[in-house]
Amino acid sequence: MQQSVRRALRRPRAVVGTAALALALTAALGGTASAAPAPDGVVASGSDWSVTAAAGGYVVSLNLDAPLPVKNDAPELVVNGSDLGLAQESPDGTTLSIATADPAVARADAVTWRWASGDAGTANPPAAKAARAAASPAATAPPATTAPPAGPDPLAHSTGAYTVADYNFGTASIPLANLGGHRGELEGRVYLPAGKGEHPLVVFLHGRHSSCYNLTTLRGTSGWPCPAGTAPILSYAGYDGAGDALAAAGYTVVSISANSINAFDGSFGADAGAVARGQLILDSLTMLQKANAGKPVVYHDATTDADVTLDQALAAGQATHPTATTLRAANLKGTMDFSDIGVMGHSRGGEGAVTAGNLNEGLAHPFDIKSIFALAPIDFTRATLPDVITTTLLPYCDGDVSDQQGQHFYADSREAFSDDVARSDIWVMGTDHDFYNSSWTPPYPGASDDWSASDDSVCGTSDPAKASPDNIRLSAAQQYAVGTEYLTGFFELTLGGHKEFQSMFDGSGVEPSSVASFADVRTVAQQPAADRADIADFAATSKQITTSGTATAAVCASKYGRTLPPALPTCTSTAVGLTSQAQPYWTPANYQPNVPLNQLTHLTWTDGTGALTVALTSGQRDVSKYRELVVNASPDESVATGTGLTLTVTDTRGHAWSSPLSDLNPWTVRRMPGSTSTLLHKLVLQQAHVPTATLAKAGLDTHHLASIRFTAGVGADGTASGGEYLQDLVFDTPAMGTPRVHERPTVNVASTAIEEGGGPGTAQVAVYLSGKSSTPVSAYLSVIGSTTTGVGLAMRQVTFEPGQTCQTVTVPTLGNTTPSATATTSYKVAVGDTTNAVLGTGDFGTITVREDDGLTGGGPLAPPVGTQGNACAEFTALAHPGKIKTTGVPVRVGAALPVTATGFRAGESVTLTLGGAPLGSAVADAHGRVSIDQTVPAGTPTGQVPLTATGIGSGYTATGKVHVK
Repeated sequence: MQQSVRRALRRPRAVVGTAALALALTAALGGTASAAPAPDGVVASGSDWSVTAAAGGYVVSLNLDAPLPVKNDAPELVVNGSDLGLAQESPDGTTLSIATADPAVARADAVTWRWASGDAGTANPPAAKAARAAASPAATAPPATTAPPAGPDPLAHSTGAYTVADYNFGTASIPLANLGGHRGELEGRVYLPAGKGEHPLVVFLHGRHSSCYNLTTLRGTSGWPCPAGTAPILSYAGYDGAGDALAAAGYTVVSISANSINAFDGSFGADAGAVARGQLILDSLTMLQKANAGKPVVYHDATTDADVTLDQALAAGQATHPTATTLRAANLKGTMDFSDIGVMGHSRGGEGAVTAGNLNEGLAHPFDIKSIFALAPIDFTRATLPDVITTTLLPYCDGDVSDQQGQHFYADSREAFSDDVARSDIWVMGTDHDFYNSSWTPPYPGASDDWSASDDSVCGTSDPAKASPDNIRLSAAQQYAVGTEYLTGFFELTLGGHKEFQSMFDGSGVEPSSVASFADVRTVAQQPAADRADIADFAATSKQITTSGTATAAVCASKYGRTLPPALPTCTSTAVGLTSQAQPYWTPANYQPNVPLNQLTHLTWTDGTGALTVALTSGQRDVSKYRELVVNASPDESVATGTGLTLTVTDTRGHAWSSPLSDLNPWTVRRMPGSTSTLLHKLVLQQAHVPTATLAKAGLDTHHLASIRFTAGVGADGTASGGEYLQDLVFDTPAMGTPRVHERPTVNVASTAIEEGGGPGTAQVAVYLSGKSSTPVSAYLSVIGSTTTGVGLAMRQVTFEPGQTCQTVTVPTLGNTTPSATATTSYKVAVGDTTNAVLGTGDFGTITVREDDGLTGGGPLAPPVGTQGNACAEFTALAHPGKIKTTGVPVRVGAALPVTATGFRAGESVTLTLGGAPLGSAVADAHGRVSIDQTVPAGTPTGQVPLTATGIGSGYTATGKVHVK
């Protein structure tokens, strides 16, 4: 999985044709392509790869010796060491392809692949990998710390009786959202408490894993439904620990299957299946709501062409889980409290859970989701999440989502909404990605340790690794126990109101007594708005913040290597050579690569005179009602082991209290554990807490504080110079807040089509809201374009004032005068990182470019798409068809039918259909008017027959009726 492609990909395969690839790629991106007859068009090739001329550029294809490993990460293609971005997977997982306009690929002599999280093991030659390893910081021994405070055990409440049953409506019982028309299973496991009454409802969604396993080799394999000789991997059954515990404590739990999404998202999902997973959660809630109300529950399985009732689905589930107690539909009636819902998603299921939260708030009558637990999630789109209590669990030894990108959910949502809920990141040291799910843990078929470096001194599992004093790795059983305790405690707290478990999630650092002896869990939390006073978020320069001595402070964002120049300085330097995995706070999202990320202040100093002071304003000085002072901090990449920094608080009378940050939380000034692995030694913000009672005992007047100062000191390595990242200086009182899901507008982007043009130009994209907002809304639009031709790279922030619902965004185009092999090519556009609104089902779109200089293989060009008008006007017009003018008198088959319509783009081809059958086409004039004079064809039905004219470029329609005699 993480080896050189030159070693792993040996057997050559046939090169996929240019036209077929272009069609497949554009279809997967939601656009269209017209293929012209062309020669093979190969401009460069190797034993297992090819570069083929395509519309506006090239298609790079890499053929794999074995199907791509199914991970929650995503594959990228690398040509001559240059990363081209996310690749499209073939349905069988044996080919990776990408369309690009970069002319350098025509001179390719090496094509490899890598994981998008930054794992370079598959993309770089061994010499380069060894050089990076040699330059990596030495292993960092953990500092001596006291054991974490041990608190109550969530499983102590798990004493009641319950029933477990599986259901299965069939392998193709529901449509999968945004996955090319494919259908999938509605299947899962129910954990039902004994006794009458409605119980809080918890839904689990697993992540991306092999859908099936080979019955002979027991290895994971792809495809859905599972092909002959294979059987489904029951990923949904992997959370029995938490499901059993919650059911025994009085919660109805439903763990749902997403095997079909895992089989299709790599080939057919423009968003890698995020909307499909989110909609699957909502579809499952809809099914359960019907069952709870005692209404008939029936789905049609397209595989068997049979309707399946809930009783039949439960009977089918018995074959999956033969030891389960038999359930019938009647047993589920009145068992679920739909005013008290929680959701857990693991890995891509974590992104799915957040997406479900977004899609839910786009509904007119959303479900009452109170809390979401994202377990080791991915975040490809920079989704933000409002109105629900959110916790993100991040495994430090994650070898799959090794850049821990899911913490974006916390970082991006902190200041994006005016809501009143708690958010937290939980770092669990020594745990990998997969072992939180028992179905992904050996010896289960298809399972393996995603942390593949078994000899790594910190995260490895070999005997030499475990003998290392630096090793922090938990056993699979210990990891599963931690996951079970934290999942159980989270929903006991957020749905059941058991506040004794709050200190596990609010930053207090308390761990359940059953795991405190071996687990190292570190929490970064933001309290609800009503329970905190923000002193400085360190995201912008301020007159409150000053430096003295040799200290400098700069606001920064993102990491180096952006494809567009960033507005702010990057937080980390290329000179240090950190990988994405080592700087998860700034690793870019795959579909929002240039959107600013995690803005904060970088403080540096060269000796002990350096200091940064935050002066409290008159409205901030009285902090007496809050329980603690909190700051987020991390040493920067220049610090080898640890740095020195002292926190000082003063009041208006000159009284002061001071403490080294190392005494408050050593990991705020010490580097996280590291080895020769480039995945470790991560820069991770941790929190220092100072009780306000401590300040009062030291003689400070907490009604009249004056300043908070950070002063440089000698670090753990004996140096006086150092650097620290600072974020979110607040006074707060730990609490969970008040979740309140309500309808919010969704942010979407409209697809469009444009002419190629002969040189640089511009095009417009419509970004729109599903409805009006009473508060300003913002989002970022990203265009995954080219640097040479077609559509250029672009990133724009879009702001909607109250009442506005559409904004046009101008993006660069890079036309040319060169013929190409195919008639159209599409570029992906996406919206993300929203404030005061959520992402909708239309968060992805395409800009399709029509080739206008001829096709290298001959043949006709695609119909013209015309001159693009105002993008918002064109999008709005789609909902308001125009009228077609005819003579208004009845016509006979074979008679002339003159037609006139207006409202189209100038120069676009307009097609006409009569009764759904093609009738002809014409090009709109400079005023957007078309006149078509056709003959009513034989076979046209008599009576009032619908007539439709559709613009090829704008999509605008005009309609009418013709009386055919």
